[in-house]
Amino acid sequence: MRKKIKISLIGFLCFCLCACFFSASAAETYTISNYQIHADIDKSAVMKVEENITFRDCDSLSFDKEILQDYSYDADQDGTPEIYAYEISNIRVEGADYTSSYENGAHRLHLTLKENDANIIIHYQVRFRRFDAEDANIFLYQLISPNHSGTIENFSASITLPNRPDTGFDVYQSDQGLNRTGSLNAAVTDKTIEITSTQALKPGTGIMVFATLRNFFFNYSHPLTLHLFFSLFSIILVMGCYFGIIYSNRFHKKDMLKESFPIKEIEMGTLGYILDGIVDEADIISILIEWANQNYIQIRDENQTISLVIINELPQSAKPYEQHLFDAIFTQYTMVTVDQLKTRNLKKQMLAVEKEIYAEQERKRKNAIYANNSYLWQLLSVPAICIPLALTMFACIYEQQYQLVKSLWYAGICAGIIYLNCIPWIWILKKRYRLSKSTQDVYRVLTMLINFISGALLYRYLLMNQTPVVYAAINFVLTLLFACIIIFMDRRTFYGRNLYLRLLSLRQYIRTANSEQLTTYLYDNPYYFEDMLPYAWIFDITDIWGKKFTSIPLDAPVWYFHANADAQSPIYWMRALDNSLTTIKNTLYYEGKAKKKLFQKEKKLKSPKDKDPLQ
Repeated sequence: MRKKIKISLIGFLCFCLCACFFSASAAETYTISNYQIHADIDKSAVMKVEENITFRDCDSLSFDKEILQDYSYDADQDGTPEIYAYEISNIRVEGADYTSSYENGAHRLHLTLKENDANIIIHYQVRFRRFDAEDANIFLYQLISPNHSGTIENFSASITLPNRPDTGFDVYQSDQGLNRTGSLNAAVTDKTIEITSTQALKPGTGIMVFATLRNFFFNYSHPLTLHLFFSLFSIILVMGCYFGIIYSNRFHKKDMLKESFPIKEIEMGTLGYILDGIVDEADIISILIEWANQNYIQIRDENQTISLVIINELPQSAKPYEQHLFDAIFTQYTMVTVDQLKTRNLKKQMLAVEKEIYAEQERKRKNAIYANNSYLWQLLSVPAICIPLALTMFACIYEQQYQLVKSLWYAGICAGIIYLNCIPWIWILKKRYRLSKSTQDVYRVLTMLINFISGALLYRYLLMNQTPVVYAAINFVLTLLFACIIIFMDRRTFYGRNLYLRLLSLRQYIRTANSEQLTTYLYDNPYYFEDMLPYAWIFDITDIWGKKFTSIPLDAPVWYFHANADAQSPIYWMRALDNSLTTIKNTLYYEGKAKKKLFQKEKKLKSPKDKDPLQ
């Protein structure tokens, strides 16, 4: 037992020694005998760097070079350091293979040497960011990162400036937390700063350069020369799309024909569908009026009882939904009263007829009212507008981050968030005529709440990442214009838009027609009033249409029987006709409730009149 314990302890100690050995060897896997840096900075604060590195005894043939990109500095001296990102580009390595990655605010180059004793040259370009303090240009740069695991025996650097500096340069050693650990010598000769190290740099030791130069020492050229173009392009494109849609609608309205007769191309029952995309009770009643005009049915209002009477059967050429409506109303009878219709509870059948009318219109490929691919076009229009929006976001983020892939990634995410937030609006607008008002309100509130939260988080992110307010405002305006395009996008086909405008013209005519015009039309067509009645009913202006004939002798339609139907003035029978049509509409869509009937029956049984007289 003791022997096993001794063997276990010896094995554990050997493991610890091996771990210490390998960790020590991993901590210093190479030696750099000479490390030379030459940097040339132009007036626009772009620095071209060349690093000449000589290795000795590099056993692992690997070397990690870190180029710091994100710098933390309290330029406002408010106690809160801000992060300023430099642009790193044009990386090129001679004498070794390398891969690059971006980690924790720095570019990391992983180099693979070809031999243990090697000499490599690294080229790259740095574009400085403007972060000034008290009208002075701040110069801050890390020459060597402390995150190296080898020893640098000899180090020298020379930095050439565009102008002679009027201040000294502070060059110091730093640890991995970028804290000062020592100072180095820096000599300024004309426009060149010479830096040398008299001691070897151990692993975990870096070199920083800091100086406060006079104002306008650098011009700080903009990192992205196309940012203004992206912004203007986005605004012009989105506004162009928006006003193009508005202008196209107005253009067609200018060419709108002045209608004063029934439109033969429009099937009765689809008037409301053309106007607002919905088939409702008014369209069903317009079909009944058209049947009456074609001598298929009569409407009788006698002894306070309204009834529908069959005069002729519907022809075989009638639409299927018309035949279903006819069968639902009359069943096996030639005459039905509104009381009989009410007992049938025909609301579900009326809704089924409405769906048949919808299906009939949506199946049309020729002369369709609404484009069946409107969903597709709306969804495709979203990325078409999101692309310039994403470009502007890319310009905003890249100006701060100096990371091409990262900026494209975040710009795509921002555009995607806006895209996803607009899709529910497309669905709501598509279904707005088929949903109840309360349901629409619930969907709109929920969608607006989601949009508000997403937008607040999005623009908070932009501002938290030091995105200028101007760019955030540009994106906000673009988002609003984009939303307007989605909301006001016209979903009608050219044929449907033409019929829609003709109906609007006909409605305007009914509102403004004078007695002279009506007299002329009645002389040419004695049934002109009846032919126009379904349109007035759909437009909900039957009272206006009836008052137009106050001074014109006019008998009631031949298919309407009423006590005052023989009166020549429409005043006596027009209101009664309107009430009859409204009663029929309410009867067809009446839906009796079983609970209500049971309650009424129970109440009737408990009525004093039904009590047993013997009690």
